[in-house]
Amino acid sequence: MTKRVTVYWLTPAEPERELFREIIRILANQFDGPRFEPHLTLFATAAARQSSRKILEQIDAKPIRLRVREIAFSSKFTKTLFVRFVRTPALDDLKAKLRLATKLPAGVLRDPHVSLLYKRMPISAKKDLASAIQLPFTEVDFNLIRAVRCISSTQTCADVAGWRVVATKSLSG
Repeated sequence: MTKRVTVYWLTPAEPERELFREIIRILANQFDGPRFEPHLTLFATAAARQSSRKILEQIDAKPIRLRVREIAFSSKFTKTLFVRFVRTPALDDLKAKLRLATKLPAGVLRDPHVSLLYKRMPISAKKDLASAIQLPFTEVDFNLIRAVRCISSTQTCADVAGWRVVATKSLSG
């Protein structure tokens, strides 16, 4: 049985958003992986005490700038290849505001990142890709929060295809 959850994303601003989209598109085509919007996952919740739109309306936050730490990879499907960022107080504060609005306990965002590829593949291939990608920037602004309905544990391309954005909020700066 699959469980549906709402996941809250922080989305990069332009022009970095478009560059991430292009990298994701190229890698998805090259490795037969899914295409998806670039995002930094803040947290997921199965609780539906109020609508995602109403939750996002409660958030008062400015765009957040994060410093790129590295290009990394892991064995997890949704972290095949990703850009890892340095956590900041502003990011922690935004997550706390969202948790408060959803009436869920706050938690630490352990590994802020934007994934570039979802695909099961050998470690050597992931390592080669991580070392080959050079980003033309060292910081990224994030200016949009999205609430997305999805399967609780994305494991396949079909799971990614089922993602649905249900609410969006611009962060005013």
